[in-house]
Amino acid sequence: MTKKCATRFLILLIVYALISGLAGIGFSAFASSGSHVFRASVVPRPEAAGPDTQALVRTEPVEAVSSAPKPPVKKTASSKTKPAVPKSEAAEQATTPAPKQAAKPQAAEAKAKKSLADKVEPAKQAVKPGTSKDLYLNAQAALLINMSTGEVYYEHNPDKTIAPASITKLLTLYIIREALAQGKLAPTTPIPVSATAVKTGGSRMRLKRNEKVPLSELIKGISVVSANNACVAVAEYFGKGDPSKFVAQMNAKAKKIGMINSRFKNPNGLPASGQLSTARDIAKLSVAYLRTFPEALKVHSMTSHTYHGATHRNANTLLRTYKGVDGLKTGFVCDAGYNITATAKRGKTRLVAVVLGAQNSAVRQRETARLLDYGFRRAAKDEKLAKKPSGAAKKPEA
Repeated sequence: MTKKCATRFLILLIVYALISGLAGIGFSAFASSGSHVFRASVVPRPEAAGPDTQALVRTEPVEAVSSAPKPPVKKTASSKTKPAVPKSEAAEQATTPAPKQAAKPQAAEAKAKKSLADKVEPAKQAVKPGTSKDLYLNAQAALLINMSTGEVYYEHNPDKTIAPASITKLLTLYIIREALAQGKLAPTTPIPVSATAVKTGGSRMRLKRNEKVPLSELIKGISVVSANNACVAVAEYFGKGDPSKFVAQMNAKAKKIGMINSRFKNPNGLPASGQLSTARDIAKLSVAYLRTFPEALKVHSMTSHTYHGATHRNANTLLRTYKGVDGLKTGFVCDAGYNITATAKRGKTRLVAVVLGAQNSAVRQRETARLLDYGFRRAAKDEKLAKKPSGAAKKPEA
C-alpha cells in the first residue's frame, strides 16, 4: 500500500469512528506504536443524570496484546486507599468495632462495670454476688428481714404503695392486744355484734346479730379466718359505736411504729380509696407486733378455727407446707393482688418475709417460700462466718 493510500484509509477510519461515537457505539482503533496501542470507548454518565445523558469518549493507554503481563502491585502499610466493600459487608462493619477498639483496657472496663453497678436498684446491691438469681421474685414488692439480727436480707420496691388488703388486720390486732396488755380489756370481755357487722362482706366468721362474743373468739376469727365482720364489731366497740375513731387509733399507732408511707381507712382492709401501705412499712409492723406480743403466734399458727359449727381454714398455706412457719397474715384485693407477711423460725433465726402483689395464692406461697429459703441460707452462712476466729495467725511470708 502506497503512502497516499494509507493516509486516505486513516482519514476514513477516523471519520467512521466519529460517526460511530455520535451514534453511541464504541469502537477501538488500533495503531502500532511501540509496545502500546490506544483504545477508544464509550462511557455513560452516572444514572443520576437521567436516561438522556450523552456518552463520553474516553481514551486511555492499554498494554498491547503481545506485551508481557505486569507484576502484581505490592500494598504498603502507608497506603491509605481502602477497597470497595459491598453494602451487606459495609453494614456489618458499621456495627463491628475495629480490632484495636474491641479490646478495652482493664481500667476502662472496670470503670464501666462500676457505672452499671451504680444504676442497679438498692435492693439488688444488697444481695451478695452469686445469690441474686434466686431473688428475682414474681411480685410487685417484697422485703426480707432477719429479726434476730435486724439485718435486711432482701428488698424489692420496698416503698411502692400497694393496698395492704387483710394485712391491715395485723394493725387492728396490735391495738386489741395492746389494750389487753394494758388491762383495759380481758379475753373474756363480751363484744356486741351489730347489724352492720353482720352484713359486712368478704371473708367472715359466723356471727349472729346482737350476740355478744368473747374478745378471745374475735381475735381468733381475725387472725385465722380473716373475719371482716369481727373487725367491724371490735372497731365499733373501741369507738363506742363509731368505727372511724378506731381507724384514727390505727393511723396514730402506724405513725408511732414508723409506717410513714401508710394510710388506713377501715379496720379490715376491704377496698377503700387511699388505703395504702408498703412492704417496708408492713415489715416494720410485723416486727413490732412479734416483739411486743410474741404470744400471738399461738393463734396465728392455728391452721383452722371453728365457731358456731362453721370451720374455716387459715389462708396461710405455708403453715402446712413450710418448716418453721408460724404466722402471720395473708391478704387479697383485686387492686393489689395476693399479699402476705410471713414469719418462720429455725434454730435461733427468725425471719419476716413480706410479699405484695403476687398473681395468685399459689405464686404467693411459692415466692414467699423462695424468699425464706434464701434467708435461712444467708443466716446459716453468716453464723458460720461469725464462728471463725477473728485473730487467726497469718502464715509467715517466705
